[in-house]
Formats: sequence, structure tokens, C-alpha cells
Amino acid sequence: MTPDALVAQLAAEDFNLRAQALAGLVRLGRAASPALRPLLDGPDARLRALAAQALAEIGNPADAEIFARALHDPTPEIRARAAQGLATIGDPRALGALVQTLNDLPDILHHPATLSTHLLTRYGAAALPQVMPSLKADDLATRQRAWLVVQSIVARMPDAAETSSLRQALGSYQPDAPQATRDAAAARAQAWLANR
Repeated sequence: MTPDALVAQLAAEDFNLRAQALAGLVRLGRAASPALRPLLDGPDARLRALAAQALAEIGNPADAEIFARALHDPTPEIRARAAQGLATIGDPRALGALVQTLNDLPDILHHPATLSTHLLTRYGAAALPQVMPSLKADDLATRQRAWLVVQSIVARMPDAAETSSLRQALGSYQPDAPQATRDAAAARAQAWLANR
């Protein structure tokens, strides 16, 4: 099928037809990008989300500015997919976008994970400077997700001494602890990061 025919099929009522169209567009790769881009400006949030997902999975560097613009979409899934797209193409704005969308598109099977927590974890220690400030966020869900990312990254760090010192710095951090306790632990961890 042509990209235009697959894009038209994205509007189908049948979930399976939409899924087939999405898979077909992703298989076409960069050749499908021009047919998908106009959907991101359309009024249908479901179509915008499917287009954003396809573009993010295709990972065409030519879509970098489209992803950056979609970070401001009112629909959380589209924002999350835009951050995913920036990460897929290795754009320098990706880490900031993933932190910005930390609460968007929850992984319903793995609470409190989201698409962004999974992607941030893949960055490893390079994500810590961007994620650590969220340990002090006002919102409990944001703190839980930031903590999930930090714990996942620390668990994968190869240097045992470095891991041990970071765990000591984090000490008593718990996302639902009293603010003074969690902020003190987060500050120690940020100090550790600054001296690393």
C-alpha cells in the first residue's frame, strides 16, 4: 500500500485496521513521513497520536522540528511520542523533552512507569543531571517517576564504588517522605552528581 492509503486507513474505526496501517507506515520508514506530517496539525487527537507514534518509531531526523513543536500539543500521548521521536533521532533536546513528558503516556502494566521513564533509563548516567531535580517536584507522581529512573540507572551503573557513593547520597530518599527528608536526600544526590 502507498503511504497515502495507509494514512487514510489510520482513520478506520476498526482497531486492527489502524494497527495494520501504523505497522505498514513504520515499515515504509522515512518515505512515509511526508504523508504523516499533516496529521499532526489536524483536529483529531487519535489521528495526531497515531501519526506521532509512527513518526517517532520511524525516526526521521528531518522531523526534529515537528517533534519539538508537538511537545506543546494538548494531548499527553502526542507530547510523549514527540519526546520519543527526539530520542530516536538523537536530538540534543531529547533529555529535556523526556523529563518534560515524564508523566505523559503511563505504562498501565508497570506503574509508575511511562514511555519517558523507559527512555530516560536507556540514557544511563547521562540522564541523571536532567532527572535529579524532579526528585524535588511538588507532584508525587513526578517524584515517583524520577525516583524510578534514578533507581533503574543506579542499578545498571558498572562502577561499584560510584554506585555505592550515590546510594549513600540518596540515603533516605522516598518520594512520599516528608518534604524536608526527601529534599535533603535529593540535595545530597545532586551534590554527589556535581562532584562526580
